[in-house]
Amino acid sequence: MIENKDAQELVLNDVRNERIRQDRKWGDQVQNAHELWNVIGVEEVGEVARAIYEAGEIDHLYLEIIQVASVYVAWAESIRRRGEKYIEKHC
Repeated sequence: MIENKDAQELVLNDVRNERIRQDRKWGDQVQNAHELWNVIGVEEVGEVARAIYEAGEIDHLYLEIIQVASVYVAWAESIRRRGEKYIEKHC
């Protein structure tokens, strides 16, 4: 079993690498509307649900989870980059 700190580091690294892959594939999406970000995120969540339903390989499920996390990180990045107001005390 891996320690929590080590697992967190590995997962965040995987998310970071997936963000790089997404940027290369889709380009800069900073101007996406929140509605579009939500559609993209929910679609990715649906892929996680499908992976669970199909009871496939855990590697596939893990990859889908990383993709979901990466999409929501990209959305958060776009909010920061556009200078939109948010409540910092929760971060």
